[in-house]
Amino acid sequence: MQTYDGFAAEERSFVRGKIIDAESLTSLRSWYPIIFSELGNELYWRDMGDQRFVESFFQNSLNAQPQELRRVCRTPVSALTQVTDHVAPTAFIFHVSRCGSTLLTQMLSHLTRCIVLSEPPVIDSFFRTHQQQTQENVEIFQHLITTLGQRRFKDETHFIIKFDSWHIGRLSFIRQAFPHTPMLFLYRDPQQVLASHQRQRGPQMIPAFVDMGNIEVDKTDLFPGDQDGYCLRVLDQFYTRALGEHRDHQLHILNYQDLPNAMWESLLSLWNIELTAEELEKVKIRAQFHSKHPQQNFRGDPSTNIRHAFSEHTETLYQQLEKLRQQSKFES
Repeated sequence: MQTYDGFAAEERSFVRGKIIDAESLTSLRSWYPIIFSELGNELYWRDMGDQRFVESFFQNSLNAQPQELRRVCRTPVSALTQVTDHVAPTAFIFHVSRCGSTLLTQMLSHLTRCIVLSEPPVIDSFFRTHQQQTQENVEIFQHLITTLGQRRFKDETHFIIKFDSWHIGRLSFIRQAFPHTPMLFLYRDPQQVLASHQRQRGPQMIPAFVDMGNIEVDKTDLFPGDQDGYCLRVLDQFYTRALGEHRDHQLHILNYQDLPNAMWESLLSLWNIELTAEELEKVKIRAQFHSKHPQQNFRGDPSTNIRHAFSEHTETLYQQLEKLRQQSKFES
């Protein structure tokens, strides 16, 4: 059995802080689940106080918290039911990586009415420790999402989660838990995605680094060390899953090339988010800057002219998504 420990050290760092006895707490309000125990029957939590999640990723918000404020506790999984005041999920975002999904969340994260969580590590921890699609696991997942969507500020009305890219393989499970939540899949031309990963490889594009659950990467004819080939085979799986989920689970698809305008032209309406003129201007200003480095203007990504032997198959899947997108536009 293959093991994956790429995130182990990082996840352990998230739960370093002053240890608090959970039984001494009158409430878990402002506490957030971070990772499940190895057996999946306990949870580690961090007290985030009144810190908002405005960084590009959930883990960046954890790291931004001053060391002296970091408090950690451990509870049974049943403690997830303690959160009662929460915002129902507004939308779930899936993606192929390097396709503008972080920009989407960043455009909304500074709006005080929106709770925006980008790739919370506890979700991936959940899928690693609760692999079966049982009713019990569905209920645990429902309570987990509810807890992540806890209302800490009175003006919070919307809740958006961006999942890790490989969680597209868990969409049917997520749909069972939340049958009415709008789901978006953001994708991009595979050569552009590949070019971005050639500059800096994401963990999902490194063989045996990430446990991608029920996504099985085809390694047929893949030579050892062929990182570009592996990246394309991973993209094959992401595109294929999205094609199936679009038909089966009402998955809305969006191409990177439609950003950022798609936010104010369609997504805000789709998610029933009504902004004031001032808020909309704030969203548009944020769209001008780099998604992961908000202090930098975005000047575009590098391109690649290198065609891999696997590129043709990946391109075919991408064009199938494009055809579906065009059909959806016509039907709407």
